[in-house]
Amino acid sequence: MNYMYDSKDMIMPAKNGSDKQKDILIVDRFDDIRLIMSEKHNRILRLVIESELSVSDLAKRLKMNPGSIYYYLKELEKHGLVRQVREEVKGGIVKKYYRSAARQIVLGLPDFGSQEGRGGFPDPDYLQRLVRSIGFLGYHLPEENLEDASDLLVRFDKRMKGLMIELQNSGLDDVEADGFIRSSAFNLVLGIRAKDDPEMNRLHAEFGKLFLRYE
Repeated sequence: MNYMYDSKDMIMPAKNGSDKQKDILIVDRFDDIRLIMSEKHNRILRLVIESELSVSDLAKRLKMNPGSIYYYLKELEKHGLVRQVREEVKGGIVKKYYRSAARQIVLGLPDFGSQEGRGGFPDPDYLQRLVRSIGFLGYHLPEENLEDASDLLVRFDKRMKGLMIELQNSGLDDVEADGFIRSSAFNLVLGIRAKDDPEMNRLHAEFGKLFLRYE
């Protein structure tokens, strides 16, 4: 799929595989989460989720040095969060375009049971900070329930990711081209699946016992 203009002008697809973008990517590796939470990486990732952009495009929008943009892009690419989708050659200058690996990137709880998880995450109080954040959303956790709640949140995250993966493998992206419709359908059915799932219902019940709702 090469479109020739002349010997110096052409558009070429990326050499590293299909240009098909996933609907959803679940991220639960410590190093990947840390990269996404970095301000500069996050700003770049947000833009390439919306559209494919080159280094110079990003540099103009973010008012940053192109060399820095390239460095951050390569880090995101190394972690599988963005990828090069095509090259444009004009006047002998190669312009590479990048896009996020998925239209929606979901952060999961890190896998604390893995060998990588035990040694890779720089912040040992991740779950405690997550619990504090839940408090701002209307739920208080008594100190004596912290250990049980930490286990609950890991199990909750694991089950929710399982439901997401089931929907991701449904083949919807092969029959519906509109990303907004796909995303809306995905989120709607995910909520229904979670509501009807027996394991999720048990986890919800445990959550209600451990977390006290602010009135």
